[in-house]
Amino acid sequence: MTKRRLTQQQKRRVSDKNLHAHTPNQETKLTAKNPADSVTLPATSLENQLGDKQPGLVITSFGKRVLVESENGERYTCAIRQHLGKLVAGDNVIWQTDVEAHTGVVVSVLPRAHELSRPGFRGQTRMVAANIDFIGVVAPVAPGIHPDMIDRYLVAAMQLDIPVIIIINKVDLLHTDEDWESIAEVLHPYDEMGIELLTASTVSKEGLDELREFMEAKNTVFVGPSGAGKSSLINALIPDLAIRVNELSASTGLGKHTTTNSILYHLPSIDGTSRYSGNLIDSPGVRQFSPNPCSLSELERYYPDFAPFLGQCKYNNCTHSIEPHCAIKTAVENDDIALSRYQSFQRLLEEFKAQALALANTANPE
Repeated sequence: MTKRRLTQQQKRRVSDKNLHAHTPNQETKLTAKNPADSVTLPATSLENQLGDKQPGLVITSFGKRVLVESENGERYTCAIRQHLGKLVAGDNVIWQTDVEAHTGVVVSVLPRAHELSRPGFRGQTRMVAANIDFIGVVAPVAPGIHPDMIDRYLVAAMQLDIPVIIIINKVDLLHTDEDWESIAEVLHPYDEMGIELLTASTVSKEGLDELREFMEAKNTVFVGPSGAGKSSLINALIPDLAIRVNELSASTGLGKHTTTNSILYHLPSIDGTSRYSGNLIDSPGVRQFSPNPCSLSELERYYPDFAPFLGQCKYNNCTHSIEPHCAIKTAVENDDIALSRYQSFQRLLEEFKAQALALANTANPE
């Protein structure tokens, strides 16, 4: 194919464009979706407008921005480089300050040790917290303790290999021996598995000192359903929380009760020898939490009370539902496995199967 030649007029146009492409006084205009956010900067480089790179901690995320805390404790509202994706409370980041304002830009995210997530809308995963090393499952005696909810968070904790305790909250509402016995019966399977159970009350202050000891020098996340009393516990553990919430509101401009994202709070030092001792991440309450989908063999391992009976079923691929000669079902009949645990296992298994089927149908539509 014959190469097309430029005419003399076209050559002049190209020459003129190259001549004016990088003039020293040219300005580059950055236009955001909101015209009010548009800013005119010198074409030299955006990096010249930013300070040195430094480490920071994400306190909370709101919209396309995050609140980052510097090493000296100051907080900055920061934009996020597009390629970084979603950031959440607990993320360790590298960021730069904007020399013209008390803001900044997050330029990279350090590798996460652990991350807790939950299913979001349309099957998308929604991050809850990052770099956590301790999970407190808040189970309230009123409106009631739901083993299915506890089991789901226990599976998530085992998937992450993170220590977990069950906080039996609002125990001041238990007035009789019968009340305590009914709660003890529900919690018996977890006690048998060796999971730490802690009774707590923000009214009587029961269990708060023990809870502080569990949380010392850790990044803790409180999880549980709406109405579990997580906010009340956090208020009791952090006496100046109201002041911190006001500061957070002023920093983000979101108001006091508008955010539905996780928020990181520093825990007061127990002995007063340091500025704070550990962090507590408050996660939004959810109606139903679901751990990350996994295979049948993986889910079995996340139920440690099943372990003594695994491998004893007649069929190697036994789902412990309709198959005959199932060792797990026999163990349930003999009260060696709690019925509530077996039922939660089956519900999760069915959920994971339905999710896998939906994903397959999406990938291969008819």
